Amino acid sequence: MTLHWGRLLVQNVSKRGFHSSKCRPMFHEFPDKDGQQIKSKEEREWEKWSLKRKLLLEFNLFKEGIKETYRNYISEFKRGPMIVVHPHEVDVLMRFTGQPKDKDKWIVTVDQDHEMGYSSATLDITRDSKGMFHGFLDTKIPKDGKMTRSGFVNLRLVPPMSPFKQKIYYNWELYTHIVLRIRGDGRVYSVNLHLETPEDVTMYDTYHYFIWTRGGPYWQHVRIPFSKFFMAYKGRLQTSTTPLKQNSIGSFSMTLADKITGPFCLEIDYVGVEYDPSHIEETAYEQYHSDLKIY
Repeated sequence: MTLHWGRLLVQNVSKRGFHSSKCRPMFHEFPDKDGQQIKSKEEREWEKWSLKRKLLLEFNLFKEGIKETYRNYISEFKRGPMIVVHPHEVDVLMRFTGQPKDKDKWIVTVDQDHEMGYSSATLDITRDSKGMFHGFLDTKIPKDGKMTRSGFVNLRLVPPMSPFKQKIYYNWELYTHIVLRIRGDGRVYSVNLHLETPEDVTMYDTYHYFIWTRGGPYWQHVRIPFSKFFMAYKGRLQTSTTPLKQNSIGSFSMTLADKITGPFCLEIDYVGVEYDPSHIEETAYEQYHSDLKIY
């Protein structure tokens, strides 16, 4: 075996198999930023820390986790199990109260963060104690020879975590609608529901629905049935759209990518869920069945 083939063989040893070429298993994708190995600023800072500093931080986080677990246990014991959901009552998931800590519950992401564009965005608290997501959407394409389109901004609710920082899911099986009170600028925004499942082949499956904001001084009350959400994989619409798994929703986000360069502004009051007993639709889209069998 030559030295060149020996290096290739060593480079392609993985936990999922042993390969003699540069190919990887096609049914596995690592959860990086859409295939790009880009480390965040926090990850780079963590690598610079000493072992003693890391252990001290982990120990303090462990103590905080125990305290938070105790507080959650007492709170759930007083509240009791959720058995009955009252019709047409909105259970608020997140509401802006005018406190600075409200901004910590959201994550702002733009194409510039991943070196994929030049857009900018920020989240501020207005004088009326509402959240204002505003900035500038730039569709200019970076001259790197790879990008063919650009221009997106995203506002994502911080995913729920257990006291020991493990991902947990929103269980919305008892609800039929997601409700938003917003005031937009006339542009089209995408409401996204991100799934969290143990299978790595579904980590890019996201359910979307588009809302057309009115613009002007009036607030808009948006009720979106879960049956209207359609599935996409990495932003590509799938012909085989399955009903939304309402017990496996990991996070909620809103995206602007309407290919129009210019400023944008979206005010948010609250995000919640609602139960409508008259809504019995499971999915609003045709289900295609193929006779193709894979053995």
